[in-house]
Amino acid sequence: IEHMQTNPSKANNPLNEKVSPVDVVVYGEVLYDCFPDERRVLGGAPFNTAWGLTGFGHNPLFISAVGEDEGGANIRQEMAAWGMSTSGLQTNDDYATGEVFVTINGDEPSYEVCAPRAWDCINDSGFSAQSLIYHGLLSLRDERSSKTLKSIIQRSSAKRFFDINLRPPHDSLDTLYEWIESVCWLKLNIDELAVLLQVESISFCNSIPYVDQLIERFDIENVLLTGGSQGALIRGRYGFAMCAPAPTPDRLVDTVGAGDSFSAFAIHGILTGLSVQQIIEQASHFASKVCGLQGATTDSKEFYTNQITL
Repeated sequence: IEHMQTNPSKANNPLNEKVSPVDVVVYGEVLYDCFPDERRVLGGAPFNTAWGLTGFGHNPLFISAVGEDEGGANIRQEMAAWGMSTSGLQTNDDYATGEVFVTINGDEPSYEVCAPRAWDCINDSGFSAQSLIYHGLLSLRDERSSKTLKSIIQRSSAKRFFDINLRPPHDSLDTLYEWIESVCWLKLNIDELAVLLQVESISFCNSIPYVDQLIERFDIENVLLTGGSQGALIRGRYGFAMCAPAPTPDRLVDTVGAGDSFSAFAIHGILTGLSVQQIIEQASHFASKVCGLQGATTDSKEFYTNQITL
């Protein structure tokens, strides 16, 4: 998937017009995280990442779809208020806006993802990216959205950042193996590493040989591995660095979206040329700050700008 590069064609562009490339594309689900206390928090890993990148001063194009409903209208309003472009956000008359029911056991959230939803059928509008394309696995569960992402990648010159975010039962190993092949950046956690290599468990402190095995087997350029409180590491062509253990949050509200925040800062670091050590340390600190929020995002610009001045 990574190496395919072609020119855009009218067949891939239902608008029958050339769309100028953007710098960064973030592709995939936007939804509401529904908590047991009846809170509804805007989320979805790609949406959270795009929100964070915007907070860091970037201008990502978020490509997704919402329903013709109150939730979809609210998402469009929230994006506009935060300064995010809504030109990649489609409205689907046939499917509702996404929802996920979140259960938290201890500090660990689990997710029940409703299906099908509007972001399962994202249409190809001819967009392409020059620097980076971010996506996860969940947006590939339906052939329609998967096909659109492939078209975007084919016409783009951008590097691909694949943030796995396994959400059973939407976690086909065949799909995973197809999409991690030759990817530039693969982000995953320690449990997802074990799933990919089909071993029972891996401890973070002994994870490097497994990361190297994954890199060699699938020709991956860089792996970004998170291990919860144990820490995180980057290993690959960009360099090697580790932050262990992870910084302790000043206060812990929940860990929802901490990984997405880690991704957002890591991408910020890649785009701005931070060193591998700066990326891993500052991304880890930022993720710990997000654990003090309810949910994954905030509309405080200072929350983000304060992190990039560290």
